[in-house]
Amino acid sequence: MKLVSFGDEYTKDVANNLANSLGFEFCDLSKQDTCNQQIFRDVIEFTVDDPKNVFVLIGWTHSKRLEIHWKDKTFTYRPDVNEYIDNGINSLHRYDDILFNDILLTQHWASEAFTLQQVLASKNTKYYMYNTQDCMYYHEKTKQYIDGLCRVHYHNPVNLQSSIKYQKEDFLLGKIHAGGIL
Repeated sequence: MKLVSFGDEYTKDVANNLANSLGFEFCDLSKQDTCNQQIFRDVIEFTVDDPKNVFVLIGWTHSKRLEIHWKDKTFTYRPDVNEYIDNGINSLHRYDDILFNDILLTQHWASEAFTLQQVLASKNTKYYMYNTQDCMYYHEKTKQYIDGLCRVHYHNPVNLQSSIKYQKEDFLLGKIHAGGIL
């Protein structure tokens, strides 16, 4: 079996070690400074070919990373980065409170996670999702999205301390075995 990993800069070493622990081949499709929209699209594009004998590992990144397409370039826009090449992008910071609304971001993130859950399950693809450095915000306006996520295949998406940034390396292995996913 091959472990195929998607996510951000926190994903690579953790996923590689997990693949070694499981005795799986490893395919790293994570990307430095990516955003959840890109992770979602990468997994969808991967599943189009209906891969067999794979275990898909999805590490969702920080919600405060947005995909921007500007002047024929696509990149990740973040509120904590102030030196973009173009002043047009730098001027977006005055709208950060609107762009990075926690409720809206969680609605998008949870709907992407739910969609992947459904797609992967429909293809009988084994998978596991976890957060790398952030959590979803549980709120009256987001609970319907979050409550639809399968907690066997997605570890505690609403607890920041459950993200891989705050856990030991063998954390994922234990959760995957406990859930009977493999």
